[in-house]
Amino acid sequence: MKQTIKRPDGRTGGGTLRPLASELSCLQRPDGSAKLSSGPTQILAAVYGPAAPRLSGREVKDRAVVSVVFKHGSKSQGGSSSTKGNGNGNNNTGAPPAYGATERELEAFIAESLVQCIDVKRYPRTVIEIVIQVIKADGSVVGTAINAAVLALLDASIHMTSLPIACTCLVGRGIENNKDIRLDPTAVEEGDEDFSTIVIVTNASKERSVIASINFGSYGLSSFLSAIEGSFRASKTMVAFFRLAVEQKVVRESKTLW
Repeated sequence: MKQTIKRPDGRTGGGTLRPLASELSCLQRPDGSAKLSSGPTQILAAVYGPAAPRLSGREVKDRAVVSVVFKHGSKSQGGSSSTKGNGNGNNNTGAPPAYGATERELEAFIAESLVQCIDVKRYPRTVIEIVIQVIKADGSVVGTAINAAVLALLDASIHMTSLPIACTCLVGRGIENNKDIRLDPTAVEEGDEDFSTIVIVTNASKERSVIASINFGSYGLSSFLSAIEGSFRASKTMVAFFRLAVEQKVVRESKTLW
């Protein structure tokens, strides 16, 4: 008989996502903005552009340059890196919530993931800047940040060639735990040394397509394949949520026009 997984925040089963909430056009100055919450984790993303670059050296004649700025709220407190979450449900230690990755490494990964889905050739000689601010970190920060950035891009009416969806997965390090996959983990779960973390970006516009992934820790091939399958399932929920968020924005704006 299969044992039911009981998780720190009350969820049962490894494939359950936390409650989602979002707000589009929450900032006035950017061309697009979105605040996304996945459980207690809250991310604010803003998109500026496409606009002419301030420095001519950043200009590319046949496409747009996508720039990502990742800001963690506790950076001003010291900002030393950490190999794991602090395990208390809130990352207030001053360390970026990414298992040892620096903010520059996260910016590179997020930019690489998004540039494959933005129609950059539609905006030559411009820069599209995406600023991501971590408001509250309680696990799954990188995946939530990518999804918030995608919502902000949609809010800015940036033309996309595909729809990227990010999912954070925990996989067991040992052979006996290779089937124990937990989606959308909390900070407490991410602090468990028996698990490794994988952030997988899938293409919701194409069946069973993976755009990018970044991993923290060791795991087997079967664990990675199980994490991909879990990400495909989670992406269907996220696409439905994205559609609802955009529809609610359109309805809200249509009521304010008259």
